[in-house]
Amino acid sequence: MRYAFKSRISLAVVFWSALAISTHAISAERVGDPPISVIHLTNGDHVSGTLVHSPADDCLGWQSPVFSSAFQFPMGGVASIHFSAPANLPQPEGAYSFELAGGDVLFGSLIGLDSDVALLDISGIGRLNVDRSIIQRMSRRNGGSEQLFVGPSGLNGWKTSGDANLWKEDAGHLFADKPGAVLRRDFGMPNQVRFEFELSWTTRPDFELAVGVGDDFKSVSRAFRFEVWENEIVVQRETEREADVVSLQRVTGKAGRLHVQAFLDQKLGRMLVFSSNGEPLADLSVATSKPSILGGIQLTNRGGDLRLERLQIGRWNGEIPRNVEVDKSRIHANDGTIAYGVLKSFDADKHEFVIGNDTNSQRIPENSVQDVFLSQPVEVAPRALRAVYLTGMKVSGELVRVEDQKAWLKSPGIQEPITVPLDAVQSLIVLKPKSDPTELPQRRGRLEISGTTLHGCFVDGVEGESSCLVWQPARSNTPSAIQRGVSARVIYRDPPPPVQVAVAQQQQMPQMAIPQRVVRTTTARKTSKKSSSVLHLRTGDMIPCEVVSIDEKEGVTFKSTVSEATFVPHSQIKVLELLSDAAPAQIAKLKKERLLTLPRMQRDNPPTHLIRSVDGDYLRGRLVSMDDVQMQVELRLEGKIVRRDRVARIIWLHPENLDPSAKAQGADGPNPNLVQALPSDGNRLTFIPEQIVGSTLSGKSDLLGACHVDLQHVDQLLIGAAIEQATSELAFHQWKLKPAADPLAPKEGADGSGDAGEGQESALIGKPAPEISLATLEGNGVKFRLSDHKGKVVILDFWASWCGPCLQVMPQIDKVAHEFADQGVELFAINLEETPEKVKAALERLKLSTTVAMDRDGRIAEKYGATSIPQTVIINRDGTVARLFVGGGARFDEQLRGALKTVLSGETPKSE
Repeated sequence: MRYAFKSRISLAVVFWSALAISTHAISAERVGDPPISVIHLTNGDHVSGTLVHSPADDCLGWQSPVFSSAFQFPMGGVASIHFSAPANLPQPEGAYSFELAGGDVLFGSLIGLDSDVALLDISGIGRLNVDRSIIQRMSRRNGGSEQLFVGPSGLNGWKTSGDANLWKEDAGHLFADKPGAVLRRDFGMPNQVRFEFELSWTTRPDFELAVGVGDDFKSVSRAFRFEVWENEIVVQRETEREADVVSLQRVTGKAGRLHVQAFLDQKLGRMLVFSSNGEPLADLSVATSKPSILGGIQLTNRGGDLRLERLQIGRWNGEIPRNVEVDKSRIHANDGTIAYGVLKSFDADKHEFVIGNDTNSQRIPENSVQDVFLSQPVEVAPRALRAVYLTGMKVSGELVRVEDQKAWLKSPGIQEPITVPLDAVQSLIVLKPKSDPTELPQRRGRLEISGTTLHGCFVDGVEGESSCLVWQPARSNTPSAIQRGVSARVIYRDPPPPVQVAVAQQQQMPQMAIPQRVVRTTTARKTSKKSSSVLHLRTGDMIPCEVVSIDEKEGVTFKSTVSEATFVPHSQIKVLELLSDAAPAQIAKLKKERLLTLPRMQRDNPPTHLIRSVDGDYLRGRLVSMDDVQMQVELRLEGKIVRRDRVARIIWLHPENLDPSAKAQGADGPNPNLVQALPSDGNRLTFIPEQIVGSTLSGKSDLLGACHVDLQHVDQLLIGAAIEQATSELAFHQWKLKPAADPLAPKEGADGSGDAGEGQESALIGKPAPEISLATLEGNGVKFRLSDHKGKVVILDFWASWCGPCLQVMPQIDKVAHEFADQGVELFAINLEETPEKVKAALERLKLSTTVAMDRDGRIAEKYGATSIPQTVIINRDGTVARLFVGGGARFDEQLRGALKTVLSGETPKSE
C-alpha cells in the first residue's frame, strides 16, 4: 500500500527539528563499557568476579574477589553475565552463517549433509553433528569477504546521544525503554548493500531506523527510514523534490516484531524490502541529483520499548531477488534465480548441493549459492543459557560444567557438547523463568562495594580465618564472608535528600561558611551544662559525656553512660562541643580561611586549637588546660584565662594535617578492618568487629572498650576505607590547618627601560589602597598606619630576608625614595612573616635604616595580592594605587624613578 506523502512531511519536519535539538551532540565515547566479568541478577543487583563450577545443576557458581567463598546463584535469579570485550571485536570466520531454531547462529564451514544430519565445522568450537530439523537457513558468506557485520554484538562501537544509559545490553540484544534513545554506527557500507534486521517490542512501538547516514542531521533526514506512522510500520524516503512511502505491516497495541531483508543502491536511490522468508514488501525509488555514499545506520526509540535482536550487513551484487514461495525448501542463487525442492545432500568433494529425489535430482555448484532454506521455523524446548560470542555467534543449551575458564553446554539437536571459552564470549544470557528470592533471616540491607551491589543481610559469623561479616544475598543459596580490608558500606536506610531551603540559603549567602551542629537523640538525660557535652573523635565517633578536665600533654578525661572509657588522648579528638545545643554560628568564608591558614613564622610552633565562644567569636591558639570553671589558653606565647561557661566548642587542629604524608600521633594509619555503625540517633561508633549473632554486631575498640550495636537500629554500616572517606565529609572534619603559601621570588627580569607605563597590570591600579595597620620593627607600641600618610606618595616594598631578588632591589628602592623625599615621597618596607631578629640582621647586612612594618601573619600581603616578592607598590596622594611592580633586576631603580616622576606630575601613564 502506498500513501499520499504530503500530509506526512510537515510532521516529519517537526519531529526532526525536535530531534536536532535533543540529540545535537553524538557522543564519541563507547557505550556501556562493561567491567571485567559481572553477573547481573534479576533484582537489579550485580557482582564482579569469576564464573566457577557449581555443585548444583540449577545454579551458577560465582567467586567475587571481595568475598571469601563462591556464591551459588539459582539460574532463575540471574539475568546475565557480561565479560570484558576488546576494543576491536573479532570478525566472524567461515564460509557460512547457520541459523538454527530458537535463535542460535553459528559461523563456519559445511563439511557434509544427508537426510538427517549436517556436519559443520564451527569457528572456535570444532566439528558438530547438527540435526537437519533445527537448521532453518544457511547463508554463504563467500569466505567472509562479503559480510560486513553480524550482530548486534553488544554496544561496543556504537555512539549515543544524551544519556548513554538509555540503551542497554539485554539477552544478547540492544534494548531501550525510554524515549529519545539514539544509537548510531558507521559500518562503512558500500553503494550496494544488503542488510537484514529484526526488531521486537512488548508495547505499542514508536521507532525509526535510518539507513545510509553520516554524522550530520541532514543526512539522517534524507536517508531511507523504517518508522512507525500511526498504526503502520512504513519504509520511506524524502528529499527536497521527491518522496515515497510504503506500508510494511500493521501495528497493534500488543507485542510484535519486524524482521525484514533489504537491498539498497545509494547512487540510484532505490531500496527493495523483503520479508525474512523472501516475500517482496516494498520497492522505493527516490533519487537525488548529487547522491552520497554513506556507511552508517541510526536507530531511535521515540516511545515504548524496542529491542534490536538481529543486524546483518553485507555487500550486494545488484541482482534483484525473484518472487519466492516462502513455504517451500529452496536455494537462492547469486544471480537471483531460485531452485525449489528438498535438499537431498551436499557433495563435499565436488562442492555441490543436490536437491530433488533419487529419480529426479539437480546439482547446484556451491559457489553460485547465496541462501539455502531447509525448514520452516519450529518451536524448541526451553534452554537454560545462551552464550553470545564476540563474533555474534549464539549458542544455547543446558550448562554441563564450568572449569578452567570454559563452560560446556549441551544443546538440543546437536550431538556433541559445545565448549565455550569464556574469553571468546561477550555474555551468557539466562533463558529460564525468574524464581522467587531467598527468605532472609535478618533485616534486609544493600551492600555496596566497588563493582558490587547486593541486597541481603548479615548472618551469624565469628572472626576466624574469615571475617565475621558474613553476607547472605537475597538471590543466593549460600552466604559468604566479606574479605578483610575491603572498603564497603551497607545501607539500611537511605539518607534524606538535601533540604532545598538550605540550598537556597547557601546560594543567597555565598560568602558565609556555616559549621552545622549535628542533631542527636541520646538515652542520657541532660541535667546540667556539664552533661550536655559531646566528644567527636577523628574516626567520626560521637560520645555524649561530661568533661572532667583537659590536660595539655595527655588528653580529655570524661564520664559517659555510653562508653566504658573515661579518657581519650589529644591525637584522637577532633571536636569537643561543650554546649551541644549552642546555635550554629555563621562565619565569613574569608575569615574561616584565615583561621585555618598557618602563617609562615608560626610553622615551628603551630596553634593546636580553635576555641569558639557562645557569641560565635573564635580564638586560635594552644589549649593548656581546662577544669570545671575555666580554661587556660596560650595565644602567641601569651597566656589567657577563659571562663568555661563562655566556650561553646573546641576544634583540634592536628599538626600532621599540614603534612599529608605524616601519620597521626600514636596511630599507624586507618585500620582497614574497622566498622562504623551509624545509628538513627546520629552517634557513630567505630570498632573492630568480632562476631554477629542474630541482629547484634559486637567487637572491641582500643579507645572505648567493648562495643555492640543492634543492626535493627542502624541506618548505615561502613566497612574499612569507607569510614575514612565518610568521616572526611563531616562538617567538623573540614576544619583543617593548612600552611600559608610561600610568596614566590620571581627570576630577575630584563633590565628596566624606565618606561613610566610599566607596573599597571594589577587589578589594584586606580583603586583605593587597602588599609594597613602593623607594628613596626622598633616595637614599643609604634604602628604604621597607611591612612596616617594620606597626602604623601607612599612606596610599599614587600620583602623577606630569604628572598635574594628582594635583597637586590631594596638598596635601589631606598636610594630612589631618598631622591624624591623632598617631594613628599615616603618608603615603608613590609616584611612577610619573619622574626625581628632576622629582619634586623638583613638590614644591618644591607646597611639600610628603612622603616619596616611587620606583617606577621601575611594578612596585608594577602590584601595586596603579594603572592610573589619582591613586590613594590606606589600609592598616590589621594590613597589610590598608582603602580604595582613584581620582581626587580639590576636596573629596577630606573623603572621606579620613571614611575615616580609620572605619578608626581599627575600625568596619565601610557599603556600598551
